[in-house]
Amino acid sequence: MQIPNGDLFMRYTIQYSSIALLIYDYFLTLTDEIKYIWLKEFKISTVLYIACRYALISNVLFVLALANRIPHLRVRAILNLP
Repeated sequence: MQIPNGDLFMRYTIQYSSIALLIYDYFLTLTDEIKYIWLKEFKISTVLYIACRYALISNVLFVLALANRIPHLRVRAILNLP
């Protein structure tokens, strides 16, 4: 099934704006994260916070690789996608 160009443009616009918002949030909260997470004693809550916070970044990279927006990652070949 062929996706019209307007739909692709809208899809990528939404994805890129979401990524920009995510990066903006990470930079806004970086100093608090360093202060309250990285400089404190590691507990199970610290590990869970880090897992939740940075799993989203790996998900974004995976989606970009699927869309062939990151040429060095060859996810399509690994997953046998067209």
